[in-house]
Amino acid sequence: MMGVVNSVITRFFDLVFAPSAWSAWAALVFVSVITGAVLLMVFRYTSNQRGIRAAKDQIISHLLEVLLYRDDIRVVLRAQARLARDNLRYLGYALVPLAFMIVPVGFLLIQTDLRFGHRPLEEGESAIVAVAVDPGVDLDEVSLSASSGIAVETLPLRIPALDEVDWRVRAVAPGRQELRISVGGREFTKEIVVGSVGGRVSAARVASGLWPQFLHPGEQPIPQEVRAKSATVSYPSAEMSLFGWRIHWVWPWLIISMAFGYALKGPLRVQV
Repeated sequence: MMGVVNSVITRFFDLVFAPSAWSAWAALVFVSVITGAVLLMVFRYTSNQRGIRAAKDQIISHLLEVLLYRDDIRVVLRAQARLARDNLRYLGYALVPLAFMIVPVGFLLIQTDLRFGHRPLEEGESAIVAVAVDPGVDLDEVSLSASSGIAVETLPLRIPALDEVDWRVRAVAPGRQELRISVGGREFTKEIVVGSVGGRVSAARVASGLWPQFLHPGEQPIPQEVRAKSATVSYPSAEMSLFGWRIHWVWPWLIISMAFGYALKGPLRVQV
């Protein structure tokens, strides 16, 4: 079931991130702006707007009370106690909309990281392929082959303590290449991306399960008849370039979405 949900969501985000084929920044700014607007509206319709406004007014009044009566210790202490109470009340009003935001924001972050978290291998670049199998599987029965664009450089490194087998592979030709993994005679594939082909870069294909599939939605679950937990490619981390600086995508996403949401809260009359 989670595989079907992931497939639908991933295809939707393929359309959302289509501008990344021309400009990664254009796609990220577009998604950040949409994020800010959508989360602001979610906050508006799932929060107690009157309560938030009243709590904020009380907080301001208590701050003024502390400032104006700073020579009267009893008034100051009483104002500080009320200030702490109203701050807790304000935070309580924010918990409900935050609960509504957790799931959509989680999907958004994971789908964004699927496209901006790692970069494809470059021609001639090597990576480690790690296949984790179920306990009890004979590691001698785990093998790897690849399409013509990938060269398998090493013999399998078997790690019984981790129920894992590793190989080093090298990118030979650009494109979406394929790794073929056999576990006890049962075979499945893992995509490996070489060159600037655009779109997703899925670091791991995992077995079926709600949490693993939530974290790694880029490929369909490993078939249940295959006794494997995951197949992972050690792609290099991707970075965005901003005036010569190299930064992780999450920082511009966070700053732009917050700035746009803050800019809209006045016109949309949202108390935050």
